[in-house]
Amino acid sequence: MEGEPLIIIAGMLGAGCTEAALNFAKKHGLKVVNSELIIKQIVVEGRLSYSDLERITRSGEVDLEDLMESILLDHVNERRVVVEGRMAFMLLGREDVDLKVFLWAPRDFRARRIANRRKISFTEALEEIERSDEERRNFVYRRLKRDWMDADLYDMVINTSKYVNLNEVAELIEEAYKIRRKWKNDYNSTRD
Repeated sequence: MEGEPLIIIAGMLGAGCTEAALNFAKKHGLKVVNSELIIKQIVVEGRLSYSDLERITRSGEVDLEDLMESILLDHVNERRVVVEGRMAFMLLGREDVDLKVFLWAPRDFRARRIANRRKISFTEALEEIERSDEERRNFVYRRLKRDWMDADLYDMVINTSKYVNLNEVAELIEEAYKIRRKWKNDYNSTRD
């Protein structure tokens, strides 16, 4: 892939952001950045236990969101990254993102997927989905004063329940990225 891509794959819990991002990134030698990676970095580099991190966050000593965003921006500045899941929402307002994708799926589809992956009941999965959807909705509204599912925030919205597997979703993202890249290159050449 030519250039130094910055791609975000945002979406709903259980819609397949992580798997689609990993499939796409592996094929193109890109790094995947998500909240799990960033939390691990905070713990390892800060030489903190997870319980210490929780304690200093609750006490107000550290604003976890600001800390995570700072580390995210270090990765973004390197480019050649796919930012997925919750962390992708932090980049929605940026103009330098090459492709903004939102993955959607019906609630029950997501709940079955979460229940299977986490080995929890369907009811517990529904509760996690409701909680996650609310957190993501509030986060995007607080930052952008927009609805997190407003299609205008994204270049592409995919209903992942319509595909056999997330490799197909990664292929759609790849095609969209190629088209978007060509459009940007054509646009920039006409401005010169």
